[in-house]
Amino acid sequence: MASIFTNVLSNEEVDYLNHLPEVLSAKASLDARSSGMVYFSVPITDSIRAALQSRFGLQLSTDSSIPMRWIKGDTAPHVDVSSSTFENTYLLYLNDSPGELIVNAQSYAIQANTGFVFNEGLPHETQCTEHVPRLLLGPMNEFAQSVGSPLVYFSNEADALSFSNPLGYGGGFVVGSGGPFGPGGGYTSWRLASNSTGTSSKSVVYSNGSTLNPDGSYYLYPSAPCFLEGTTILCQVDGVEHYLPVEQLKNGTLVKTSLDGYKPVVLLGKGTLLNPGNDERTENRLYKCSTSKYPSLKDDLYITGCHSILEFPITEKQKEDTIKHLGKLFVTDKKYRLMACVDERAEPWNAEGTYTIWHFALEHHDESMNYGVYANGGLLVETCCIKTLKNKSNMTLFAE
Repeated sequence: MASIFTNVLSNEEVDYLNHLPEVLSAKASLDARSSGMVYFSVPITDSIRAALQSRFGLQLSTDSSIPMRWIKGDTAPHVDVSSSTFENTYLLYLNDSPGELIVNAQSYAIQANTGFVFNEGLPHETQCTEHVPRLLLGPMNEFAQSVGSPLVYFSNEADALSFSNPLGYGGGFVVGSGGPFGPGGGYTSWRLASNSTGTSSKSVVYSNGSTLNPDGSYYLYPSAPCFLEGTTILCQVDGVEHYLPVEQLKNGTLVKTSLDGYKPVVLLGKGTLLNPGNDERTENRLYKCSTSKYPSLKDDLYITGCHSILEFPITEKQKEDTIKHLGKLFVTDKKYRLMACVDERAEPWNAEGTYTIWHFALEHHDESMNYGVYANGGLLVETCCIKTLKNKSNMTLFAE
């Protein structure tokens, strides 16, 4: 439950904060967007410091600045985290807004010059704000440090889109951060779900340590372009071509490429994927490529949504959808990379469960380049490049 404080500042102080150059500049930045947040801080005046001490009990130094933010749109349920341990969240609304603030399932109107104090760890959100910009002093802790959860981590894209079952939270904009509230170990690279409100690109993979644009909320899920265990790959063994299960590949195994002959495996990755039991066309799940839809297959192939089949040509719609996911079109071995989640022939596999997935990289002088190889009887698919498998796969690595 939150403590409520009305008329925290004088009318003159509220008007002063609303018309500061920093506030007006941040508002102009937010006005150019349909939703999001703009973070900034302003110097504290003696009278505002005294009011915050009197009403909130905050002991702020004479050289303190106050964290502030403009927000447009609802904020999803989250807990506040910070760069240091703290006891309470403090926030003060500086204008009226439709909708309500919900703290630990209790609803409160959003009204100018109304403040709230609640314990660290309490879940809170806003609803029905109708995209009306609202100005806040804070949210901050008792040390006048900005708090919040602009980064929320999930185990898969479906959870990120529905904002369910979060793995952890980040109090800043550095990917992988959050301390005890963060995503935990085992994940090293992430994609941004389409419902993220910040301006950082949703078409790239972010490694731990990357910094996102500090202007909104981001919902992150692991990146995993892979084959289901049991997938067979065309290789050469003792001078004879064989299809080998991907999990049996080893350092030095010769894999047949579409244009460059046989290339040795230099890196093999193994991981797990929690596959949902629905039919949503999201990236981080398994898709079934059936023999009836792909004549070159001898057995059904199961790959993750962001794993690409190599095709030429592809349709205009496939090009448009690929650009939505990746930001641009990519080509491997003179064919377009057509992600399974974009290819209408690939069907979401709704067998719910945790599955073992594999990927591999072949020798190349340029670690950012990949190849086309043959899977399950002859479908041309992409390998992973060395750089991605090393740095952005979230997998346990073998070989090299």
